[in-house]
Amino acid sequence: MMTNLTPAMFAAPTIALAGTVWLYIYFRKSAADKLVFQRFMRWVTALAFLLNFAWEILHCPLYQGGAYALAHIPMLALASLADAIMVDLLYLGFALVYQNGLWAQPLTLLRAFWLMAVGGVGAILFEVAHLSAGNWAYTDKMLLIPGTGAGLSPVLQFTLLPVLIYSLSFHLATPKADSKLV
Repeated sequence: MMTNLTPAMFAAPTIALAGTVWLYIYFRKSAADKLVFQRFMRWVTALAFLLNFAWEILHCPLYQGGAYALAHIPMLALASLADAIMVDLLYLGFALVYQNGLWAQPLTLLRAFWLMAVGGVGAILFEVAHLSAGNWAYTDKMLLIPGTGAGLSPVLQFTLLPVLIYSLSFHLATPKADSKLV
């Protein structure tokens, strides 16, 4: 659990937010279906915050000082907001690679694999950097990924949740065919 907020801790999320906003504007302008793209990105952001908040609450006891307490809710919400920004940036980064703002519709197995690989590696790098900086520490209950020192739970968070979030978001954002009986 984070104990002290420092200005340096806000640098990466601020850069990520700026990149996310810029990429969102870029892909919104070039989207063939602007309405679906906008709906999709709203769902991605909302689901990313909610699902990451749930994950943060569930694995909170795996961090030192992370016992269940009402006082930790604002910190978990802040972490979930940063997670949501990173989920948006991850999606838009892949949109740059594929040159398509709706690249994950449908999400093929190959694209899901690369998404999970990049999310997992990114999470490992992120965790190692924050652990090294002393921003948080694990309890002995956190399973570690051998050779990295990164916790399994936060790495799984960014390996699994983006696939679920993007899939659910497309389902929720895409207009459904009229189901009226004739």
